[in-house]
Amino acid sequence: METVALLDHHYLRENYHQAGFSYLLPEILELFRDQATLHLETIEQHLMQGNLHEVAQEAHTLKGAAGSVGAAALAQLAHHLEESAPVSQIAEVSQQVRALRELIAQTDTAITTELVRLGTGADDDLDQF
Repeated sequence: METVALLDHHYLRENYHQAGFSYLLPEILELFRDQATLHLETIEQHLMQGNLHEVAQEAHTLKGAAGSVGAAALAQLAHHLEESAPVSQIAEVSQQVRALRELIAQTDTAITTELVRLGTGADDDLDQF
């Protein structure tokens, strides 16, 4: 199975740095962190209510948000949750949501690292990824 990066630096380089939007990236990453937490909370609320269709819809929204900032592993897991939630049992979806919570925490750490790197003006270091 292929390992998917928490943050896809190739994506960030092409879609932000090379496109001339690197100055926006710190703010976009910060906003995404807040969004991811809100999406997770909404997913957990729908799960507690047993509404797996709504879990899938919120996972779809999270998938798009994660993809737009290069949070590749999170986008992939959200996609899996989107596809599987409507046809799974609550216990299975609960396990997936726990995994999602852990991955959001890991992605948050990767974003913190990226923000520190961006703060040092190390944009040229992206060529190593």
